Amino acid sequence: VALIEIARVLSRSGARPRRSILLVSHTGEEKGLLGSDWYTDHPTVPIDAIVAEFDVDMIGRGAATDITAGGPTYLEVVGLRRLSKEFGDLVEAANARESMPFVFNYEYDAPGHPDQDYCRADHYSYARYGIPSVSLSRGLHRDYHQITDEAQYIDYPDYARLSQMVLDAAVFVANAD
Repeated sequence: VALIEIARVLSRSGARPRRSILLVSHTGEEKGLLGSDWYTDHPTVPIDAIVAEFDVDMIGRGAATDITAGGPTYLEVVGLRRLSKEFGDLVEAANARESMPFVFNYEYDAPGHPDQDYCRADHYSYARYGIPSVSLSRGLHRDYHQITDEAQYIDYPDYARLSQMVLDAAVFVANAD
């Protein structure tokens, strides 16, 4: 839904960024990054034309009732500076411009973290080609992969804020030198 809303806003904004923004939806992450691996091996544009990638996954929840450290500004960030300090600086600057910036939790990005999130999310398929990429998530909530994970538990205002931040960061990166 976030991708569709970002696409809608981009298509109606009138002002075009310096670079194109390509929106891709992957599937099969839990089966070994099947969709993102396939796309990066068979891209619709030259792979060296892709300058950055944002992966958003599980961004609808994240309240303190779902995640111990959760709340309206909680955001787990993985990979942001692994391949490019400049990419990290641009995304952090875009976030800082938001009316209520997110507080980036880098805990799961630590090399050697037991969950190995860096190699387990779709952004990694881009990183293996040297493309600066980031995985953004509100975290593993109490209903993760359960039948009880229903739309009534989504925090729609925070979901909209995060979608706006991703849009703003992508445009910021697309306009950067």
